[in-house]
Amino acid sequence: MEIKVLVVDDEERQRRSIVRHVEWDRHHMRVIGESEDADGALEKAGRCPPDLLITDIRMLGMDGLELSSRMRKLNPRLRVIMVTGYEEFQYAKTALDIGVDAFLVKPILFDELNAVLDRIALSERTEQSKTREEEQMKAQLDTFKPIAQEQLLQEILNGLVVGEETIRARADALDLFAAEGLRCVLTLVVDTDPSSPLPREAQLERVKGNLDQAVEATCGSLLEQRTTSPRGNIVLILRFGSFDDEAERETEPCIRRLSAELAHLPGCKATIGIGPFVSKLSRLSESFRLAQRAVNHRLLGGGESAYSWKLLTERGDGPEKSPEEWVGEFCDVLGAGDSQSSLSLLGEILSGVAGKLQVHGAELRSLCLQLVSGAYRTAAEIGDVGRQFGPEKKLWERLLECREEPEMLQETIHIVSGMCEFIAARKKSHTLLVVQKALDHMNERYSDNLSLRSVADSVYLSPNYLGALFRTELGISFTDQLIRIRVQKAKEMLQQPELKLYEVAERVGYQNIGYFTGLFKRITGFSPKEYRDFHGFSESGSGPDADSAPDSD
Repeated sequence: MEIKVLVVDDEERQRRSIVRHVEWDRHHMRVIGESEDADGALEKAGRCPPDLLITDIRMLGMDGLELSSRMRKLNPRLRVIMVTGYEEFQYAKTALDIGVDAFLVKPILFDELNAVLDRIALSERTEQSKTREEEQMKAQLDTFKPIAQEQLLQEILNGLVVGEETIRARADALDLFAAEGLRCVLTLVVDTDPSSPLPREAQLERVKGNLDQAVEATCGSLLEQRTTSPRGNIVLILRFGSFDDEAERETEPCIRRLSAELAHLPGCKATIGIGPFVSKLSRLSESFRLAQRAVNHRLLGGGESAYSWKLLTERGDGPEKSPEEWVGEFCDVLGAGDSQSSLSLLGEILSGVAGKLQVHGAELRSLCLQLVSGAYRTAAEIGDVGRQFGPEKKLWERLLECREEPEMLQETIHIVSGMCEFIAARKKSHTLLVVQKALDHMNERYSDNLSLRSVADSVYLSPNYLGALFRTELGISFTDQLIRIRVQKAKEMLQQPELKLYEVAERVGYQNIGYFTGLFKRITGFSPKEYRDFHGFSESGSGPDADSAPDSD
């Protein structure tokens, strides 16, 4: 890059000597003008700001120091060489205070001038090279930044980054989640038409534009981030003010508008899962997990366009589990190859552990080691895991080298996440399809003596794995799901007044009328008889023993 030079000196002979006797090309420089006074110099600089100013320090009107200062407003990176008489040497030293590169005493020795110009030219080339490198690095960062942002979003949503401070530091570095406030996660699941000749991916591609437009139009400024889950579901992170009531007021109309827009998608049905409001980034995984569980309730046949996490009946930590139970449940899910379920459960386990003060030290180390070992064995059943990850002993050593517990948790996440990807790449899973088949079987055979094992056999899974799927996908145990199905069927039968209560109980799989009554009241808040009376389904004139069971022989 050429350096533009402006020469200013009220002595014409001195000025012309500088212009004519320097080999400017040698220094990659070009004289763009010369002037005998400061006013003329400023006029020329206004049309074409120079990169280097060579000026006499003493001129009529305005001296070289003031000229340099004013010219720096046109080019803050201006380089300056001052020319002075010997008697002005001490005065010239003050030029150093305004960043003058050099000053030369008249008469100018051109060897000295060329040496200064060489130094300035080298400095400029170095600076330009540094600037180009910084620009290239910035361009590379701008290219990879969206990829890094997406990776961090996935890790946060799955609970795979431990600690609020760690999440905040990484988010700040990538310009994510800058503003404070409450956030919630929405999960959008698009169910395509199974009878269509087009594959699911092609059907989704056809509605993508409408889907994007609906999200932008209805969420507006509330939409902070958007990503896609490993299953292809759309995940939206909405940000609100700092108060729960304010967030509630803004959420309800947003969900209504979004549901209305999604209802117009051609050939598809879109359903929304709504997670709870959270104030910390470390709890976004909880909102995502509950939103996913909520939207999976569409599999139960409710037909709603949106499902809130508030519908979930199982919340909280539940009974304490041993490390062995955690590892067993995780490995059952991991073996199916569904990376979303695996990573979500891993994040749930480790986030829960990190929040429990009683789980630390040797117990935490034992859990981390068991998770890594269990994941390694599960992966080894599917492929040559040793080739990619090395021997299992090396992975143990990596964990044991961690000095702090957060570091051990993060290293466990790193190792096991790699195993999840390894298994998922080699084993395609259709988890929700399996859950749907299990639910269909339960809805068809609810009156039978169903057990977790018998239902698991119907879908060719182990009981432990199916039980884990019910918990991770629906947020409910197999037993409670079966009770819900039977109670729902009983509510339908109670609309038939000719059926006795004991007959309803038997038809939904309960021989003990007292046990059935207790379950029904726990779920609905009414006893079967109260439910019937409240809704007006009782036969008028029924005797006091109309709903009693027949006497035993």
